[in-house]
Amino acid sequence: MKIVIVTGGSGGHIYPALTLAKELQKRGHDLLFIGSLDRMEKDVIPKSGYRFIGLDIKTTRGGIIQKFKSLFSIADGYFKAKKILKANAVDLVIGFGNYISVPVVLAAKSLKIKIVIHEQNSFVGRANRLLDKRADLIIVSYENSLDQFKNPQKVCLGNPQSSVAVSVKEDRDKLSEYGLDKAKKTVLMFLGSLGSESVQKIFLEYFDSLDGKQDYQIIYATGTKHYRLALGHGTDKIKIVEKVDGALMMKSCDLLISRSGATTLAEIVALGVASILIPSPYVPNNHQYYNAMALVKKDAAKIIEEKDLTPKRLKEVIESTLHDEETLKRLRHNARLLNNDKVLDDIADRIEELWKQ
Repeated sequence: MKIVIVTGGSGGHIYPALTLAKELQKRGHDLLFIGSLDRMEKDVIPKSGYRFIGLDIKTTRGGIIQKFKSLFSIADGYFKAKKILKANAVDLVIGFGNYISVPVVLAAKSLKIKIVIHEQNSFVGRANRLLDKRADLIIVSYENSLDQFKNPQKVCLGNPQSSVAVSVKEDRDKLSEYGLDKAKKTVLMFLGSLGSESVQKIFLEYFDSLDGKQDYQIIYATGTKHYRLALGHGTDKIKIVEKVDGALMMKSCDLLISRSGATTLAEIVALGVASILIPSPYVPNNHQYYNAMALVKKDAAKIIEEKDLTPKRLKEVIESTLHDEETLKRLRHNARLLNNDKVLDDIADRIEELWKQ
C-alpha cells in the first residue's frame, strides 16, 4: 500500500502516528507524512526518517480574522492535498486528528481513497467530529469515545503509543543515578516537556512544606523552560531534574503525578502505573479532564483538578495513596486492564483488511 499519514500540532498526535508508521513500514507499506509547515511535526517526522510534506494550514482558534484565514488555508490545503495524493497514487489516508487533517481527509474522500481516522483522546476533537462520516474506519483509544461518533464503522483498539511502553522493564537502579535510595518509596512528578508554570508553583510550595523527615522521596522533571526556577527547592529527598526517560522512570517509581495527555495515559495503562492526574485546563475541549476521568471511573487513577490543587491537598493525596499498599496495587492492576497489548498489530491488521476490501 501507498499510505499517507496526516498528523501534527502536538506530540499526542505525532508520536502515536510515528509508532504506527514504523509497524506499517515493517509490513512493507510505503509511507508519506503530511503535516503543518510551522508546527513541531516539520522537524520531528523528517528526523524519524520519513518523507514529509508541509501545508500552510492555520488554526481556527482566535478572532474572526484568524477564523477567516483558517478557512482560506484549509481550502488552499484541500487543493494542494489532492495534487499530492494523485501524484503519489495513494491507496489509503490515516488521519490522527488536529485541524491539519481536515483538508487532507476531505481531499482523499473526493478522490475515493480509503480513509482511517484515529482518535487518541477520550473526548473526540473537533477535526475528527467533522470528518466522522467521511471515514471508512474509525479507531478510538477509549470505549466511551465510540458513542461520540455517528459512523457505524468504528472500533476501540487503543493508542499505538502504548505498544512502545509495554516492553519497558522496571529498573530501580536508575534511582541511584539521581542520588536516590532505590529501596525507598518514590514519587515521580512531571508535566510534559514544556512543563507548567501554574502547577510548578504549587509543587514548589509543597516541597518547601516538607520537613525532610518524610519516609518517601521525590524526583521532579521540570521541563526545559522551568528548570532553573525550581533548582533551589531540591533536597536530599527531592531531586530536581530537567528531564527523565518518562516510561522507564514511570515503571521504576511507586507513584506518578502528571498531566493527562493522550501519550502519557497510553504509557500509564501499558506499564500499569499508579497515578494522580492533574489535567491541564488549557487544552481544547478540556480533553485532558475527560482522558483522566476515563481512568478514574475504572478506579485506575486518582484526579486533582488544577482549580482544586493546593500544596496541602497535593500532600494529602500523595501520602494517603503512597502509604496504602492495597490502593497502589489496585490502581496498577486496573490501569493494566485498560491496555490492549496487541494494539499495534490490531490496528495494522484492520488497516490491511480495509485495504483488501
